[in-house]
Order: sequence, then C-alpha cells, then structure tokens
Amino acid sequence: MKLSKTTILYALAAIVTIYGLVTGRFLFIFLAFPLGLFSFMNKNDKNN
Repeated sequence: MKLSKTTILYALAAIVTIYGLVTGRFLFIFLAFPLGLFSFMNKNDKNN
C-alpha cells in the first residue's frame, strides 16, 4: 500500500497533536511546512 503525501502529513500532525496534549508542550513544526502548500503544488502539476 502506497501512502500519499497528505496521508503522511496528517499522520504526523496527529502524532504532534497527541504529544502536545499528553505533555503540555506543543511543537509548532507545521508553521514551517503549511499543509496547503502541498495540495497547491499538486494542482499546478495537473494544469501543466
């Protein structure tokens, strides 16, 4: 089974969220990698 980029990102986001809820220390790693960037790149590839 091949995982798409968005599936991997959502799984990583869930892990970071659960870690933040359990420990009380939230990691803001997704400020550096916005999730919308990857879907925007895929839409541009289909248009060309």
